[in-house]
Formats: sequence, structure tokens, C-alpha cells
Amino acid sequence: MLEVPHTSISFTDLHLWKKDRFLSGLIGDIDAISLLSLDIFDTLLFRTCANPSDVFVLVAEKAHRIGCLKASISPAAFKEMRIRAENNARDRQAAVTGFGEVTLELIYAEMPEGVCIRDKMAQIEVETEAEVCYVNPHVASLLAACKSKQIPVALLSDMYLSSEQLRWILSSSGLDLLSVDTLLVSSEEHEGKSSGHLFARLKELYPQLESHEIVHIGDNIAADVEGASKEGIRSVHYNVVPEHFGSLHHWEYVRHGHVLPEWKSLRKLAEASDMTVGMGELDRVFYKLGTSVIGPFLQALCEWVIDQCVDEGIRTVHPLMREAYLLAPMLESAARIRGVDLQIKPIYVSRQATFLAGLESFGDDELTLLLGIHGLKISELFEVLDICEESDHFHFEAFLEERIETCKYIVGENGSSIYDQIGGFLRSAPIQTKILASVKRHRQLFVSYLKQEFGSPERLVTVDIGFHGTIQKSLEKIVSLAGHKPQMTHLLAVGANRLDELSMRGMDIRSMLRSGSGGSDEGKRIARTPAFLEELMMGDFGSTLRYAEGELGQIRPITAELKRPDKEYAMKRACQEGALAFQGYYAYLLQQKEGRLQRASLQPVEWSKPLHRVLDMPRPEEARLLGDLTHQDNFCTEYIAPICEDVAEEWFEQGPEAFLNTCNYGPSILNANWPQGLVTIRFAYYLYTFYLRLQDGFGSQVMLFETIQKVKEDGVCVIHLYGTGAFAEQALKMAWFHGLQIRYWIDPHIGLDAAPWGQFAYVTLEQVRDGGIKAEKGAGTGTGTGNASHAFLIATLSEMKAYKNHILHVYEGSEVTPIFYELLP
Repeated sequence: MLEVPHTSISFTDLHLWKKDRFLSGLIGDIDAISLLSLDIFDTLLFRTCANPSDVFVLVAEKAHRIGCLKASISPAAFKEMRIRAENNARDRQAAVTGFGEVTLELIYAEMPEGVCIRDKMAQIEVETEAEVCYVNPHVASLLAACKSKQIPVALLSDMYLSSEQLRWILSSSGLDLLSVDTLLVSSEEHEGKSSGHLFARLKELYPQLESHEIVHIGDNIAADVEGASKEGIRSVHYNVVPEHFGSLHHWEYVRHGHVLPEWKSLRKLAEASDMTVGMGELDRVFYKLGTSVIGPFLQALCEWVIDQCVDEGIRTVHPLMREAYLLAPMLESAARIRGVDLQIKPIYVSRQATFLAGLESFGDDELTLLLGIHGLKISELFEVLDICEESDHFHFEAFLEERIETCKYIVGENGSSIYDQIGGFLRSAPIQTKILASVKRHRQLFVSYLKQEFGSPERLVTVDIGFHGTIQKSLEKIVSLAGHKPQMTHLLAVGANRLDELSMRGMDIRSMLRSGSGGSDEGKRIARTPAFLEELMMGDFGSTLRYAEGELGQIRPITAELKRPDKEYAMKRACQEGALAFQGYYAYLLQQKEGRLQRASLQPVEWSKPLHRVLDMPRPEEARLLGDLTHQDNFCTEYIAPICEDVAEEWFEQGPEAFLNTCNYGPSILNANWPQGLVTIRFAYYLYTFYLRLQDGFGSQVMLFETIQKVKEDGVCVIHLYGTGAFAEQALKMAWFHGLQIRYWIDPHIGLDAAPWGQFAYVTLEQVRDGGIKAEKGAGTGTGTGNASHAFLIATLSEMKAYKNHILHVYEGSEVTPIFYELLP
């Protein structure tokens, strides 16, 4: 079982910040800091909602309850009104005073008469912000470390709230305001960070300090990085909350919409805690998988198991090995967090270890089952049946390492196939007698193991991932055949339809999720492709093969030897560390927001969506890395293969949709453990664009995405935008989201004196043309069709030809051929 240190997350921990990938760069420099400056929202404070504007929905819901918002205004409608009111207030303020910073009161002054009680709504908004905000323990830990060294701390915020309102929110979130020396907010200073103004004000308050002695930390590049640099202040881009195309949270949104919005920032923070000693970049990928995918799913399972135990007075549970390697310590940790006295004692068991012990006879059905196991060798078959000493008497010695399926095509000395000879051998009376003796011996050993380890074998409470209850059924049957009356309880993460049959037989077998008829999509997908979940939960030992009696009479399980690359063990360990780390952050936020957040067990489907998304719509990196993990079926054979085995190209010839359909064939035709992983390895963005199209109502998002992908495939990093209106703005934001630089926007309907709202400049085509040519000559690169200095993203769905002709006209005679990227169906 995995050894787990009992650690908790606390922002008073002076060393916690060192685990943060974005803050760890300051480890060697903290003594050189004379003033620590912090952004507030999405840096020092996080929110329990997917987006900041979601707060407005909560404001409306509360306002409806107390009657200060017109009943006909839905929360969603109010959210849009509140956003528009802020934009209008900023425009009005800029027109009157020359700066666009506003207060909350000015924003609500833009609300129409009779819609709401304005001052009360403003009060509710501040209260709601306090309710959803919590202190980021990483940044607060750095703050505490600085204060321990008597380094002053300043907070700088571009925000419409007042300093008094911000102090109240910070205090409500648990931050000691005595640790804050200075608070500057744009609504009171009449200008923000992006211009450098707030940083200049900060330097005025600390005239004895040089600019390089100040370090500012914040999430916004324009405000916190570029704004600080304008005053010579060093900055750290705290990129925890902002998303990008490769973010697994973005992919979750495309597949499911907002997933666990209350926990989104917490999951991102847990991901950022990956600065573990000795962990490489590949290990960090798996650590992130543990914190944001495996950890949440298993935490929901642990909470659900504890709920069952609390309701029924159960004091001890037995998770099944090998998954118990991770599940057992997570159950222990979850029980400790809940304050529940629950003993966790894993049980070494497997389908193979219970196979013989659970037999009443050995006939054609049992023989057909064994002979149909993919990859099973003759030697393994004899070992499972415990008749190895009999094999050489029947001329099988030369074929012991042959797989059963290939024996159908090997002819023996008597003219029949080795496959048929094996069948006849196992049906013979002497061997039947030997097999039945093995059955009795294995049953005695297994029951003795249960009594030795757990006392009364009749009352076990098992915990397992699932799915069909095969091991659980065997457990009860073995105990019953040994003369005991089973009164067991079996708790599964995911249960298939077969559990109904077992329940009808009197078994108490339950599941958190259902995968069969009436079940959820999440349960069905997990049950269809459990391989990498199981593998990531296991240690460095194999499945339980059988039980043996030691010299002193003790019964011990015999496990298979695993032969995996060291790199694979390291990746699994990183994933497991991530899952365990998530538990600590989960406990932290539950405590911080006591009574405001539901435990994971109360929303099992929601907490399963991160895992479902990886299974159903993996990112290319996930498909490749997880598909390369080796998997062992763990039943009678040590046959090991990658989760995504190589598939003949002919299966892909009719395209990705046809391939997914063929994966419904049986394993004897196409053995596809993970169809979605295979199709993503071959067609990287097929599933992404499929669900993006559904989410967008078959709109323009996919066309934009595919155009931007073409830009990236061509190696172009900087491109110019040509277009106007909302669609061009959408294209600009998507390009940024994908990591492209768009420095210049040529908008035919906006003058050059217009103020840009982001990191770009409004320019003319002539300026782009002349600037690009000048830069090329200065760099000595010459001109040509492949020059990205003249690459244009045509952001329109109606004026493509006109825009292209206008660009070509401007470039006429320049000896440069511009490159066009336009939206194509």
C-alpha cells in the first residue's frame, strides 16, 4: 500500500509556496525582495465559480429571494445587464474625465429605473463576492514567508470595488489584514496597472526602494507584467487561473460545459503544486492528471463509501488489491478528513486467485472460458489449473510457450491439432480428478487466508472499482462452499447490469455509478475503458495468483512479477501523488467554505466528468501517453500490451467515424481497449471538433479552429488580423487562446485614433506592408511567399473575396505576395 504523509494545506505554512510552479522561481531570490506586491483576484483570492461574471448570477438569485430585483429579470438576463452596465459606466466615465475606472455605485447607476434597488444590489454583490472568494494558500504562504522576514506587502487591484470593500472581502476570506501594509485600487486611484500608474503610485509610497527591489505577482499579462515593467518592477506571471487551448479544463468545457465550477480554481491550484523534488516534465503531466482527473473521481468514491459506512455503522472496509495500492490510503485520508473512525484493510484477491477455489466442477463451460483467454499460453493454463507436473506425460513440453489460439493451427503427432489434444487431455478422467483436488486445495487455502487476515470471512465489506461483480460473486460462493453463510456488502465505483442479477441472488452489491441500462454516460464509458484508470492506481507488484502456506503455517498471497519500464513506474507514482495532493486541497476548500460546498459523494456524476472527458475526448497528448501505458488483463496470463495497441491502417481507411463504429466488434476481430484514444492518435482533433460543433450549434467555431490549426501547422506564430465587428473580435481572442500573436488589427470600419482594448494596435494595410518590408530588409531575410511578416487571418464569413482583393491591391508592385488564411468549410 502506498505510504502517505499526513499533511494538510494551510496558508500559514511558510514553505507551501515553494511547491507552486509559478512561485518556485523566487526560492533563491526571496531575501533580495524589499517589497512584495500582489494582485488580488485570481492571484491572492480565488473564486468558487467558473468565471468572475458568474457572481452576477448568484447576485440575481439572492436579490430575487429578498425582493430587490424585478421578478421578470432572470439571473442570466441580469448577468448580461450587469456586464453592459459596467461597460456603459466605463465609457461614460472616460468621456467625462478621460479615464475609464469606475466604482460599483457608478455601475449600478447605469441600471434602468425600476429594475432593482440599486444600493441594495451593490451591497449584495459585495456580500456575494465574499461568499465565493477564498484565499489562495500558495500566495498567502509566500505573503506569510515575506512577513516573517519583515518584508512589507502591498496589494494592487484593477477593480471597481473600493479599498474598504476589498478589505472586508479579504477579511471574510480569512486573511489577516495586519499582514497587508498597502492597498491600492484603480477605482480610487482613477487609473489602473496596465498604464503603469498604480505601480508609479506604489513607488511614491516607498521612495527609499529601487524599482528592482520590488516584485509584483499577478495573473494578467497586460496589467501585471507589462504594467509593472513600465516602472522597472520585476513581475511574476501567475498563470494559474487563465486558460489556453491545451488546458484540460477547456477540453472539459467543450465536452460537458462547465465541470465542477465551484472547484475549478481549486483543481487548477492543485495542478500548480507540482514542484516536487526529482519530478521531470513528463512526470508533471501525470501529476496533473492525478490532481484534476483521477483524484476527483476517487475522492467522490471515497466519500460515497464513507457515507455508506456512516449510515450503516460499518467500521472496517476491504478495498481489493491491486487498485487498493492507491485507493486504501485515499480512503484513510478521506475518513480522517471527515473525522470518521474507519479501518482500511486491503484484501489480496483477483479473478485468477478465486477461479479454482470457486468451482464446483470443471466441465465444458469452464474449459471453453479458459481456452478463449487472449494470449494464454499452455504453460499458464496448466499453472492456473495447478497440474503442471502432468503436462510432460502427454507430449506438450515442446508447446508450453505457445498461445492457445495458435495451437489450433499446430498439428500434433496423431494428426489432430494441439488445441484439440489439450481439450481431450483436460477432459480425461485422471486429469479431472487432479483438477478437482486442486479446486479443494485452493478453496481451503483461500478461506484460511480470509480467516487469518479478517477473522470472520462471512462479513467482509469490500470496495472495488467495478464492474460486473465477478470477484465479489466468487468470494461469496467460496465462503458458502466452505460451509459459511455470507453476509457481505460490496461497494463498487461503477456497476453494470449484471449487478441486478447478483442482487436477485441475495447479494448486497451497490455502485456509485451505473453503467448499464438506466445508467449515466459517465458510468458506461468508464466501464467500457477501465484500463488506464486501473493501471494508474496500481503499484509495482502484479495481480494475486494464488495463496501458499508458509513454514509457520501462515497463509500468504503470491503475486505476479511485473516487468515494466522504470519510466512507467515513475509516471504512475507521479499520478498517485497528484491524486493524494488533490485530497489535501479538497479538504482545504471544504473547510474554507464550510457549509457552502457539497461533498463529492452528493454529485457522483459531476465528479466523474473529468475522467469521462479523458476517456471520451482525450487530448492528443493524453491519448499518446495513456495509450502507451502497458496493461495486463490479470486473468490467468501475464500477456502485456499497450492500452492502445497498434491497429492496421486498413481499419482507418473509411475515416474516424467508421473506425469508432468498428470498435463495437468483438475482441477477436478488433481488440480496441480504448477506441477514443486510438482515433485521437490517428486523427488528432476529430473528437474535439465533433463536440465543438455540437456545442456551437454547428456554427463557425470549428471553421475558426481549423483555420488557426493550419496557421500553427505552417509554423506561423505572428499573424495580422483583417476584419471588423464581433466576429473579427472572436477570431482575435481565439488566436490568442491558441498562443498566436496578433499585434496588428486592420479594421476597415475603425479609425487609427481608436483606443485598442487589448494587446494589439489598429493599423492600416499600408503600415503593415511597409513595416514588414522594412523589417525584412533590416534582418537581411529578403522577401517571398513564405514570409510570415505578411500573413493575414481573414476574419469574415461574407467579405472574403473583397478583403483579399483589397490586400492584393495594396501589395501590388511591392514584390511581396501576402499569405492568406481564411475560413473554409
